[in-house]
Amino acid sequence: MNVDAGVMDYIGLLPYLASALLSLGLAVLTLKRIGNPLVRLFSTVLWLEFAWTVMLLFEMVSPGLRLKILWDDLQFPVSIASPVLFLLFARKAGDRADLSPGQIGLLMLPAAISSIAAFSDPFLGLVRVSPWLDASVPFGELVYGFTVLDYIIFAYSYALLFVSMGILLRSYPPVSASARRKYDLVILGFVIHIAGTIPAILDVRIFGHRDSSPIFFALGNLFIFTALFRFNLFSLVPIARRVLVESLGDPIVTFDGAGYILDINHAFGRLLNVSGNRLRGRNLQEALSAWPEAIRLLLDDSGHAEHMEKNCAYSDDRGRHVYRITVSSFPGAVRDSGTELCKVALFRNITEIVAVERQLQSWNHELEGRIEARLKDLEQEVKRRRAAEEGLIRVGEKIVKSQKEILVTLSEVVENRSPETANHVLRVGEYSRILATAHGLSDEGVALIVDAAPLHDVGKIAVPDSILNKNGALTAEEMAVMKTHTTVGYRILGSSGRSIIRAAAIIALEHHERWNGEGYPAGKAGTAISLSGRIVCVCDVFDALATARTYKQPWDLSRMLAFFAEESGRMFDPDLVAILLANVALFQKVAARFPDAAMDSCR
Repeated sequence: MNVDAGVMDYIGLLPYLASALLSLGLAVLTLKRIGNPLVRLFSTVLWLEFAWTVMLLFEMVSPGLRLKILWDDLQFPVSIASPVLFLLFARKAGDRADLSPGQIGLLMLPAAISSIAAFSDPFLGLVRVSPWLDASVPFGELVYGFTVLDYIIFAYSYALLFVSMGILLRSYPPVSASARRKYDLVILGFVIHIAGTIPAILDVRIFGHRDSSPIFFALGNLFIFTALFRFNLFSLVPIARRVLVESLGDPIVTFDGAGYILDINHAFGRLLNVSGNRLRGRNLQEALSAWPEAIRLLLDDSGHAEHMEKNCAYSDDRGRHVYRITVSSFPGAVRDSGTELCKVALFRNITEIVAVERQLQSWNHELEGRIEARLKDLEQEVKRRRAAEEGLIRVGEKIVKSQKEILVTLSEVVENRSPETANHVLRVGEYSRILATAHGLSDEGVALIVDAAPLHDVGKIAVPDSILNKNGALTAEEMAVMKTHTTVGYRILGSSGRSIIRAAAIIALEHHERWNGEGYPAGKAGTAISLSGRIVCVCDVFDALATARTYKQPWDLSRMLAFFAEESGRMFDPDLVAILLANVALFQKVAARFPDAAMDSCR
């Protein structure tokens, strides 16, 4: 078993390491406010999930199955304790009564039960079905089926998380937008936690591994952390607002409902050529006496619109300027009361933008005329090219048709070395159509297999007639020569770049491989054999049993169907055998259309 890891495999662990470090970093940050009960609960969750991620990393890199199972055992109690703490967190956030120590202990009881079940699993088998080490994953991955107890644990954890979300939704604030955003972030964090475990349950691999839940947990915790701590940033807002507003080049003015200026930035003072101290407290109508359009917009109280925007022209000794004035209204403490705290107006000089827009409009009219003329030329060119493309398509169709005829002719040349199997290749192709269609392949996929299937025995061109037409069983030496027709066929066809011939090469190579790995030439097994190879294998054997050969008589239909049922999962793909048994009537119709000298057994 090869589980050696390279540099890229270690790089694949980086998302898990990053999620562990994120959980650790958030947990350390929460220590600053650990006195808050809500923060204390969330901090405990972060430390638990940090430990969970670390244990998962140790499980990933552990060299053997026994060590991986040990680390997996340690994760069971954590996986249940975390949802319990989230329930306590939700109750605290929703102002619910605290649970008693006995109630909390009862909620934690499944964590203890799961831990006991996990460590006793080698003897009782309560939490794992057939654990094994998947060597195809870097470092090897512990894989096992889920038991009834596992699904009970999943259901319990999900129930805790959904109850937690229900508590938060019932406590959803009806008025405060900031509180709503806080709850939205917390609920989003819970949703991400729930979604994070679904890929593991459904065996969906992310970053190449089966269990990616710690990555989702760390992301969900980030949203919850933001909801808890974002409001502490308000103490920095006045400083940040001043830095931001003053750094803007656009003039900004804040005024109350009576039209008196509350605050301005330096850009607004420069616009009016007045210092800020002289403007604060003045009536806005007096300060903007030269801006009649702006005054009407700024002092318009109709409808108490929260956001208004208008372009206003202004002329001075420097020329004519156009400003886009955006007015935003901020309501009082109670939004529905109709009171207004203040308004903020932003003056953006768009003079150059307006000039550019006018120039662009002029250019646009000119371009439209040129484009219209060019479009007419293009329409003619498109018509000419379409006619040429249609001609090429017709030529291509003729070429493909010729290729198919050549392939059928070549396959018939090979098969006609045995007169009793003259129509063998045609029947195999049509049988393949039935299986490929019922399997759900696209029309193109079905056509590719049907066209390529007739060449499955092209390698027999290198088998001597004395072996090919021998009346009776082949010796071991003769069978060894006969088996070479698969590799010879692949060498003949494999160098082509044509899709049909490449498909035929794969079929020629693999149509004698067996589902259980006992076929030839490579001993492939299961889905390692191409679907086309598995299909032609069923069809080739069906036709061989149904027709007379130099070494046997044809089998009757009941005996053939019993053989296929017996060999399902051994020689043949069981899904394809099921399709065959459900479509025997269609196989019989194909046999009737392309009969050999003796084909009564299939009728």
